[in-house]
Amino acid sequence: MLPVSKMHRFKVSAPAKVILFGEHAVVYEKFALAASLDQRVMLEFTEVPDEPAERMVEISLPKVDLCLSVPLQKIKDFFFSFSFDYRSGDHNLLYDKVRQFVATIDRATTSRQTLSLEVFFYALVLVSYEEQVVLKPFRIHLDTCLSINSGLGSSASFSVCLATCFYQWSRLQKGIVGTGLGTFDLTQISQYAQNCEKIMHNNPSGLDTSICTFGSIVKFQKGSLMEPMAEVPSLRILLVDTRIERSTKALVQMIAELKSKYPAIVNPLLFSIDGISHAALQVIEAIHHLSGESLLLKYKELVFLINMNQNLLSTLGVSHPSLDRICDEARKRGLGAKLTGAGGGGHAYILIPPDTAQETISSISQKLTAEGFKVTMTQIGCSGVKIDE
Repeated sequence: MLPVSKMHRFKVSAPAKVILFGEHAVVYEKFALAASLDQRVMLEFTEVPDEPAERMVEISLPKVDLCLSVPLQKIKDFFFSFSFDYRSGDHNLLYDKVRQFVATIDRATTSRQTLSLEVFFYALVLVSYEEQVVLKPFRIHLDTCLSINSGLGSSASFSVCLATCFYQWSRLQKGIVGTGLGTFDLTQISQYAQNCEKIMHNNPSGLDTSICTFGSIVKFQKGSLMEPMAEVPSLRILLVDTRIERSTKALVQMIAELKSKYPAIVNPLLFSIDGISHAALQVIEAIHHLSGESLLLKYKELVFLINMNQNLLSTLGVSHPSLDRICDEARKRGLGAKLTGAGGGGHAYILIPPDTAQETISSISQKLTAEGFKVTMTQIGCSGVKIDE
């Protein structure tokens, strides 16, 4: 048994994601901007004493109401014996094996719990094979303040935390000390997390895992490489949760039908959104280098672009009365607000320029909270996945 002092323990956190400009238009190969959101998934990893009678993997996922222990030997026998020949890169082979294993766990689970367990064991086995992890008993606690299925990339953040956790465990076992992650490490983590995301979303674009891994503000367009901004200003926002669920698939389908029926109307709207996204990029790049009155003028320009983008999305029919209320309250106070994600509910964000009075922030926060919305002050363009001792 290892002395307690030598047992590895560390923490991992990964940000969420918010789309700033270009929703829906991006489906039709238009330009869009997304950013890391400083609302993080938090993971705690602890090795536990390697005692023969109690060699367990302990999993605690409060967000999906799941807490269980799985015998370590059961995991080893199922995935690391001669009966299973994992070939690097064969996602379907590994995922089929993971599904079989999760089905053997003796407890009733909801579909959300089942998916969470599948991602957990997929990440554990994938990284263990690829990075030669020596499995020992351990405990993982993973939680977040993020709403699930809210369009903020919670599943990608979950996957990135798990991939980073097992990757860091492998580094510690190899004698690599420290918590810093270089570009090579982050690229490996992003690739592992992207495979995990296939369990949740079948054919994910890679945008969410890229942002949750690397952070920053990312420029992206269908058919082109995603490109993070080299210099990113820290932008404050109020993130507002309408608490209204929506179907992304249904809203995307609605736009597709409108585009097919009224191309002369819908296509110019999509081109206009594309133009706004390009203009917003130029403004955000300029903000990083400005101060004083010049900075405030650029913020006013960004407020204008945010409100215009929201108007176009509303014209396309993907807003919602709750989103309209949020945007109305923001505009009354000279602020910019728009939906983020698919629309139809979900979240909106309100940009908070640096000269915004605290009284204004308190006023709109209290007003929206009183109307049943959840309001959180946060920032975008934050750091990506992080490891702390």
